[in-house]
Amino acid sequence: MSRSYRHTPICGLCICDSEKPDKKIWHRRMRAAVLVRLYNADPDEIVLPHENEVGNVWCFGKDGKCRFDPKLHPELMRK
Repeated sequence: MSRSYRHTPICGLCICDSEKPDKKIWHRRMRAAVLVRLYNADPDEIVLPHENEVGNVWCFGKDGKCRFDPKLHPELMRK
C-alpha cells in the first residue's frame, strides 16, 4: 500500500511500533488462567478471571496515544 495515509492525526507516544507481542503474551496468559479456573472449579461456581488479574495494559510497549497537527507534521500522516 504505497499510497496509504492516516485518516485521523493520532499516533503512539513510545518508540514501539506495535503492541502485537504484548497482546499475544496477554492472551496466552488469559487462556491459561481460564483453563485453570474451569478445570479446578465446580460447574456452579465458575468465576472467570478479570483482565487486570492476568496483566496490566500500562506495561505494554506503547504508553498511549497523542493527537498532532497534520499541517505541521505531514510525514506522520503517511503509514
